[in-house]
Amino acid sequence: MPGLSGELRQKLTQSQTLAPQMRQGLELLAMSLPELRQRLHEEMSRNPCIEDIEATLEKTTVSEKVREMERDESADDSDSSDEDYEPEFGAAAAITRDEEADERRQRFFDRQTKEETLEEHLLAQLKMSDIDEKDLPLAEMLIGELNADGRFIGSIPDIVMVSGESEEKIVAVLKEIMQLDPPGCGARTPQECLLAQIDKLDGSPYQEEVRALIERHFEDMAGGRIAAIERDLGISHERYADVLRALRTLEPRPGRAYDLAGKSISYVHPEVHVVKTDEGWKARVDDRSLPEVHISPKYLKMLADPNVDKETKSYIRQRIAAANALVEAVERRQKTITDIAQAIFDAQPGFFEKGLKGLRPMTMQEIAEKAGVHHATVSRTVRDKYASTPKGTVELRKFFTSGITTDSGEQVTKDALRDRLAAMIAEEDKAHPLSDDRLSEMLKKEGFPVARRTVAKYRAILGIPGTSERRH
Repeated sequence: MPGLSGELRQKLTQSQTLAPQMRQGLELLAMSLPELRQRLHEEMSRNPCIEDIEATLEKTTVSEKVREMERDESADDSDSSDEDYEPEFGAAAAITRDEEADERRQRFFDRQTKEETLEEHLLAQLKMSDIDEKDLPLAEMLIGELNADGRFIGSIPDIVMVSGESEEKIVAVLKEIMQLDPPGCGARTPQECLLAQIDKLDGSPYQEEVRALIERHFEDMAGGRIAAIERDLGISHERYADVLRALRTLEPRPGRAYDLAGKSISYVHPEVHVVKTDEGWKARVDDRSLPEVHISPKYLKMLADPNVDKETKSYIRQRIAAANALVEAVERRQKTITDIAQAIFDAQPGFFEKGLKGLRPMTMQEIAEKAGVHHATVSRTVRDKYASTPKGTVELRKFFTSGITTDSGEQVTKDALRDRLAAMIAEEDKAHPLSDDRLSEMLKKEGFPVARRTVAKYRAILGIPGTSERRH
């Protein structure tokens, strides 16, 4: 056709790709201990060159009990008469008791019910959702990064590295997840969560004003600047009260309905153990519960057998290489966890004296520099990892706390600052509640350089309403 022409062009681009071994290592590092055990068992079942050397559990069966009792009875036959025989101690009674115990045990388990967790509820909806089938693995990964409130707490750069997907694709899939039930799960901010639920107000005369409150006046609401909101929206005080009531029908924590699901049967598996030595507190990673991976001698002999064809030998070499790569990945994982956990314990000596209250402000970047790794590796390592310590079992993520530096140079955690703020508000005159400006001034006098905007943010986190709503 006239007007059309073909042209060849060269384009130079840079892209970052991970080798399969590196990707496998990152995946194993992010796994919890039960997930790692399951993954190893799956790899062992798929790879025929891995020898399963796990010992079978030794248990005494009913038939063995019967035979043992019969031997005891025959040994005592010469010393006892038929009149002395008691049937309840015979083999039949043993079987009956075991059967009754089994029935009671089965009835107990039949009565147990397991509530659906938020993760299970969302995963069950994926195949019926509008999410593209090729994006389902990514969606499952993102759902695994939600906290109990349904908020997305994962690191998008980390997921880009692990999944190989673009940031735009990840954000797009998160928006699809936000449309699942309950709506708003997968949001990264409270505003994003509430906006995902705005369709709940379809038909309401306050829908657009609620949207404007969330998009333009979220901090004004937290700061109690009602007059500025009413002036900008052009509404009366009575109308604002109605809009606020409509806003409160939305759920800022959509996952809270599933917060208690499964907690009665959930177990924590500490992977790191703190040991007291002459040199101080040392981190030890317990890998005794992990299945051992060994190459089967049968396949090693096949490699040396001249009668085995080349294609079979090539397959065996690939499977043996995969098994060796798996072992190396697990060893790197264990060493990385040990190094990072040790750096954490060295940086938080106050924890071993006062527990969590003795923690000082600490960032993941600080630990990354001490351990000689990227800060994303620290984030991936502490996820779902627990440490058994003298102060109880603690999630490694709990050791990281943000804070501020007081005028005296002391570092104070934000939790301590929030506790002080809550105490000030609890002691205020309810007829004349303290404004955020006044609270900021009082905190500054105590050495906390906190701005009014920060006070409003912390107050919102604590669930404390503004000045006008606290006035009685």
